[in-house]
Amino acid sequence: MKDVTIAGQRIELKELSIQDKKGMWLELIANFNMMQFEFNGQIMLLLVAKGEVYYTNVQRRKISERIESVKHIPAVFYFDNLLTYERDRLVEQGVYFVVADKFAFVPTLIINRRSTKSEIKELFYPSTQYILLYHLQIESLDGLSLKELEDKVPYKYKTIAKSIKQLEALGLIRLEGNRNKKLVFELSGKELWDKALTNLIDPIKSIEYTSDVFTEGVIGGISALSHYSMLAPEDIPTRALTSEWVREHKASIPELHSFEDIQRIEIWKYPPLDTSGYVDKLSLYLTLKDDKDPRVEKEIEIMMNEIKW
Repeated sequence: MKDVTIAGQRIELKELSIQDKKGMWLELIANFNMMQFEFNGQIMLLLVAKGEVYYTNVQRRKISERIESVKHIPAVFYFDNLLTYERDRLVEQGVYFVVADKFAFVPTLIINRRSTKSEIKELFYPSTQYILLYHLQIESLDGLSLKELEDKVPYKYKTIAKSIKQLEALGLIRLEGNRNKKLVFELSGKELWDKALTNLIDPIKSIEYTSDVFTEGVIGGISALSHYSMLAPEDIPTRALTSEWVREHKASIPELHSFEDIQRIEIWKYPPLDTSGYVDKLSLYLTLKDDKDPRVEKEIEIMMNEIKW
């Protein structure tokens, strides 16, 4: 193959050199012809099966992830033909692919496809909120590529791309550059926070309780607020966890239930940003902003006013 068609564009393919193949494993080299190509400024690796080789969609996803970890570029599988339900299953697995000159599912199409306002959710995806709050409180993400973001946040490329698309559509960032597009935040500090306020979601998915004292996770709730203010802490601090963490450690954690008990457990929609063992201030504000206790309202106000944007 000399070229491939993506979104109506004929893209030239480049054979891999011996150096380019460094880090690749023997089974991959034996079963696929591999070529590099560039589309919308993104370098990618095209995998074309040499014969009648069969891989499940999960196996293809694992191959893609392994290639990305070694070469730091997305892998794209090539097919001469593919049934619609087979395409859908690959998309569900986050596997990038091209079907002859008929169809393509590649990262730059995910990122750069212009969407109407109605196609973009007004409320943030949990991953979008995590990325924004990380940028505001932990480390600036300005000027980073999507690939570089993978080293900063606990999400895969496909999820990051969806979040960046949402931030761009809502006018909070723009993408610059022709090769490996970079994030540019339109505002900074409190201006960015204020503009995003109507899009922010409550971090808490559900509230559970346990009859045992539980020390995993970071501290949230009133105890976290007391850490940042003069408010007295809870006798036993609230703990913040993600539902994914709870599922993975189900066998080793105390039984959780919905009725009030010794300790309060918050199940979060995104991983709490750990700031010295306590949830971050902005997420904490979002979990407590509707608390009607006058003391809590006052201390939240003081905490937010003291943030050095």
